[in-house]
Amino acid sequence: MDQTDSTGEIVEKPSLTEEQATRLAERLYGFKVETLRPLDSYDDLNFHVIVDGDNSSPHGYTLKVTNGTDSQHEDVFEAQNQMMTFLADKGLPVPQAVPNLLGDVMSLENLRRSDNGGCSENLVRLLTYLPGTVYHNVPMTLALAYEAGVFLAKVQEALKDFSHPALHRPNYTWSLAGVASLEKYTHCLHDDRAKEIITKIVQTFAKKVLPRMDELPQGVVHGDFNDVNVLVEEEPTDPGKYRICGLLDFGDAIFNPYVFDLAIAMMYVMSAVRDPIVFGGHFLAGFESVRPLTPAEWDVLYYCVVARASQSYVLGRYTASIHPQNTEYLMVTAGSVWKFIDMWWQTPKEEIYKQWRDIQKSVGTQSD
Repeated sequence: MDQTDSTGEIVEKPSLTEEQATRLAERLYGFKVETLRPLDSYDDLNFHVIVDGDNSSPHGYTLKVTNGTDSQHEDVFEAQNQMMTFLADKGLPVPQAVPNLLGDVMSLENLRRSDNGGCSENLVRLLTYLPGTVYHNVPMTLALAYEAGVFLAKVQEALKDFSHPALHRPNYTWSLAGVASLEKYTHCLHDDRAKEIITKIVQTFAKKVLPRMDELPQGVVHGDFNDVNVLVEEEPTDPGKYRICGLLDFGDAIFNPYVFDLAIAMMYVMSAVRDPIVFGGHFLAGFESVRPLTPAEWDVLYYCVVARASQSYVLGRYTASIHPQNTEYLMVTAGSVWKFIDMWWQTPKEEIYKQWRDIQKSVGTQSD
């Protein structure tokens, strides 16, 4: 998730040194920290913690310190914790929340902010750490794109039996249903052509997708299946080939149309490769090998993909304009996504869909 809260406002990270984070973990969880190192994050603090003499989580833990703004919504984090437990019980590789000394899986702690030395209440959680590397760090192959599609479909299938009232988030900025709110942030775009195209995409989404919401199957979804939230590991018998081994970061979990979740995942894969339509076709083929799309989902997918790309581009630019010191990290996605938007919007939907159907036929023939 990018460095904006659920209303689109910029939030401030908490401020903890490694020494302070070590003392916090030891005080709350009663163990002796062997090593602790910071992990990348947008608006929270995350640390990889290795505990001395602990065999219950051999790869350690992730200490998560949430920014003060999002920490006000404890019910959302309760839902995320329950969602992870639910998926783990279904056999899917996701982190698990660890109870603290009081038996609670999260606690509010009064910590300093990084802006002016003031304090805020921050939710603190400890999650089991999953081994592997994010698939942003390995070469994307057609086989891996296909497997990612299969994996996402299995997650969606598992979550059909899960619900939580806190995940009905109609005003959540990163929900595709809220694409219209992008108009508030286009002032940060200095290219008139980009503004024009983004405006047209928003208007087309409102016309082609929003009126059909009731036709689209819906449920709880992960909401951010991207290249830094999906873990892979090397095949032990086939060096250089990778398989998916974990799913991280449930911060964007939401009750939404399933096709929105699919569009988000496909956009992140396609915007990072040289032949996006081909890779997207393999991802979709993997997904549909588990759960075929309905006609309505097929019809809107084209618009959902480019709408999410527009969200990522505009909100990434907006956040970077507010926090220029974090521009390099914040623009990991937004910096490459404009080229994708431009290509996609100039390619007729029918042409893309024909390529995708041809790919599916080809993949299906190979698996026969």
